[in-house]
Amino acid sequence: MRLFPRSGSEPAPLANSAFRRLWLASALSAAGDAASWVAMAALVLSSARGSLPLLAVLYTAPVAVGGIAAGWALDRFDRRRLLVADAATRGAVFAGIPLAAAAGSLGPGQLYATAAVFGLLKMVSLAGFPAMIPQLVGADQQPAANALEGAGFGVAVVAGPALAGAALGLGLPPAAVIAADAATYFVFAAAVAITPLPTQPPAVRSGHRQTPGASIGQVVRLAARHRVIRDTTIMFAVFNIGEGALLVVLAHQARRAGLGPGGYGWLLAAMASGELAAALVLLGVRWRAPLAASVVTAQLTAAVVTAGLLSSSPSVTVASLVLLGCCTAPMTAWAQTLRMQAVPSAMHGRLFALLRTTMQATPPVGALLAGITLRAGTDMAVTSIICVMALPAVLLGPGLLRSRRADPGRPRAQEAE
Repeated sequence: MRLFPRSGSEPAPLANSAFRRLWLASALSAAGDAASWVAMAALVLSSARGSLPLLAVLYTAPVAVGGIAAGWALDRFDRRRLLVADAATRGAVFAGIPLAAAAGSLGPGQLYATAAVFGLLKMVSLAGFPAMIPQLVGADQQPAANALEGAGFGVAVVAGPALAGAALGLGLPPAAVIAADAATYFVFAAAVAITPLPTQPPAVRSGHRQTPGASIGQVVRLAARHRVIRDTTIMFAVFNIGEGALLVVLAHQARRAGLGPGGYGWLLAAMASGELAAALVLLGVRWRAPLAASVVTAQLTAAVVTAGLLSSSPSVTVASLVLLGCCTAPMTAWAQTLRMQAVPSAMHGRLFALLRTTMQATPPVGALLAGITLRAGTDMAVTSIICVMALPAVLLGPGLLRSRRADPGRPRAQEAE
């Protein structure tokens, strides 16, 4: 997989100025988002009227509506214009926080509203940039471009919380971190606006389905009937409840471990660094173990290593989060491959839009769970997260493994049950 070109060959992704510009701007904006969450959490925790579980719910729940709408809009309208409008809108909304803080009028309500706007529009850029990759690079460079897109996001979710944690630790106001995030939105909007792109396929511009014969109703029925798709989706949706709870609990864990005002950002960066390391390893390794067994094993291992958060030791906490990240990144890639193998390629677009939105919709439940269990203490909240993470693999894993062993050579279109 070449990221830079050889002499006389087709330009590789990073040699393509349009791709390089959008990739760098996208990674910068993602890092800003990750830093901004840490700053918003700090603002809510410092307010007597603030609620971190409510902020987490509003930050994540609207994706259930916005994800479906974004997928439809990206297929129907000009993607470049949509991404510019999304970035400009969210940049203006986030810029309102430092302006209100400077005026002395910032309250939890504005933070909650900003979080809701972020969640509602999140899928526009999250799905929009990958959807534009075929317009930016040739077919033989798309695997490398996709790998770069994932790696850029991985670096961003490590760097963002770490930089936010360092800034807050040095005494920089949270509103200043959010102001920097707002600036990254405008940088991304400018990068998209000045990047020339080939005309989108007529099927996209006219609003026709890109996957003939695969209506959303058919995709929903397939997802419900196909064991591999159904079980892996349920497993990840339930697992994400645990991750949503972790988003809240880690703020309390940082306090318990005595990590200071920037500790929450450092803990999020530790987990993201494990995800990035595992993703980079997978780029260079040909995985030979059965994918279904790998997914189940990784999910159970993730639950086990999360038990390290029962300790108040900073080193144990950081090590546990790094190991957790090492589990979550590969199990996501393996499950994605299983789903790709399970259905015809003509249905991939609608199917993955539906599944990604479904799984992104469950973390708010985890945030609510954390708000309840934290009343009994951090250890009780961590124990509930461990149970939620392990439960889907325990209940659905055996059936999934039997299904894959029973007839691994079945044609994909006939595997629905």
